[in-house]
Amino acid sequence: MLEKIGTIGAKGKLASVLVLLVILPAMFYSIYEFTTLTRSEALIGDIYRQQLDVVLFSLNQYAWDIANSWTNSINDDLVSHTTSQKALSSLFVRFLDENAGIRCLFLTDRSGTDIEVFYPGIRINPRAQFTTNEIAATLRRQADAVERLFRLQASGYRKIDPIFIKDKAGETSLALVFVSVRRNGTHQVVGMVIDAEGFIRDVLGRKMDEAAGDNFLLSVNRKNSAQIVYATGEMSQGDARQTKDLWLFPDYTIGIRLRGQTIDEVVRARFYRNLVLIGLLNVVLIAGVWVVYRTVRHEMELAQLKSDFVSNVSHEIKTPLALIRMFGETLQLKRVRSEAKKQEYYDTIVQETERLTRLINNILNFSRMEAGKKEYHFEPADLNTIVRDVLKNYSTHLENEGFTVSTRIDGRLPMVDADGGAIAEALLNVIDNSIKYSHQKKHLNISTGRERTTVYVDVEDRGIGIDPLQQKRIFEKFYRVSSGLVQETKGTGLGLTLVKHILDAHKGTVTLRSEMGKGSTFRLSFPIHSNEQT
Repeated sequence: MLEKIGTIGAKGKLASVLVLLVILPAMFYSIYEFTTLTRSEALIGDIYRQQLDVVLFSLNQYAWDIANSWTNSINDDLVSHTTSQKALSSLFVRFLDENAGIRCLFLTDRSGTDIEVFYPGIRINPRAQFTTNEIAATLRRQADAVERLFRLQASGYRKIDPIFIKDKAGETSLALVFVSVRRNGTHQVVGMVIDAEGFIRDVLGRKMDEAAGDNFLLSVNRKNSAQIVYATGEMSQGDARQTKDLWLFPDYTIGIRLRGQTIDEVVRARFYRNLVLIGLLNVVLIAGVWVVYRTVRHEMELAQLKSDFVSNVSHEIKTPLALIRMFGETLQLKRVRSEAKKQEYYDTIVQETERLTRLINNILNFSRMEAGKKEYHFEPADLNTIVRDVLKNYSTHLENEGFTVSTRIDGRLPMVDADGGAIAEALLNVIDNSIKYSHQKKHLNISTGRERTTVYVDVEDRGIGIDPLQQKRIFEKFYRVSSGLVQETKGTGLGLTLVKHILDAHKGTVTLRSEMGKGSTFRLSFPIHSNEQT
């Protein structure tokens, strides 16, 4: 019992060591990785969003740079040309034809009374034209802004201000207004009316396609209706994950999303993928720890069983040797006068010698079995004859142990391919096992029979029985059933192991039926000799 408690304590220590050295560090590492992973994915999400913001900013900047380049071109024409009004008109018309995003240009003086409007040379919708009165009224409403442009121009800074103007159809358009100083020194207000959707499609669209590449989808939407004006790919309303107002056109927004997946989807997928990998790593680690624990535990159990085996073998050898020596010395000293008593001593010496022989044979056979050197000599054999010979040779021992034996032999058994000596050894080990664990009802039933393509011999006892939980382990080497009788029952734990090995070598089986307190039945089954199968 103390040894068992010591083994349990050793297993507990092993489990504690594995938990402390492997499981806990793995848990802490997983928690750390999970926390780091969460921060990393949040950082990746922020980086993606910043990248998208940069793209949107660059598109806004590009649109503004285009508009600024147009104002520079117009200003350069006004500053560098002193030609007639007709030539200037021709110059502006050609400029408008080359830049489809501009609906018209208008020039006026500081007071806004002398207004000239220039349209592209291509035919335009008359309803989309602007009256000079509407332009004049718009400039008067924006008089403060116009005055500020003149003051800034006087200080050497040309600023562009957006104003909104209505055409004949009642639609509001954006006009970029700035002050230009002509070569003759006169100041002139210049307005460039932008065709917002034409600019988006024909000018900004090319840059959007270039910026989108294979990674992004970009779209421009009307702010009031969310209707898509232009998109670089298949997009629906609400698909954009980040939006910015267009600087040039406050009534429009430019949106962006990753192609295929949103940022949240990408980050979430990456997070779950890494989380699954960490989980799998932990599962593999825990499985490895479990395998190590089971392996070490098994080795510890095996070491304990080997220790018990050595102790049991020593006891098994010591007991018959003590008896042989005691009776031998008694006979040698001629202290026994009765011939009957002498014969009893002789019989005891022979029995104990046979017991030692069986013990040594078991150990030698087990050693050969473990080394793979055990050899069997197969030939046609009669199972009934083997059973009768074993019972005959073992009868004295059974009588001395106080056992009665009843037999039921099937006289029509076919032959089997077998090593007779090995089968006899297996049967003896089973009988010996029944004797050891039948302390109260000392009776054995031994029977033979046929079942389909096999013949069998049953050994039934009325002993203590075997717990169902231990029935699968009784054929393991060194294993002995844990019960109150184990400590007082002799044995090495090799007998049933040898039985299993012998039956496996004969392509047979050994099965057990047992009930606690009522006894056990071992059945040794052997395949019928091939020539006798019907």
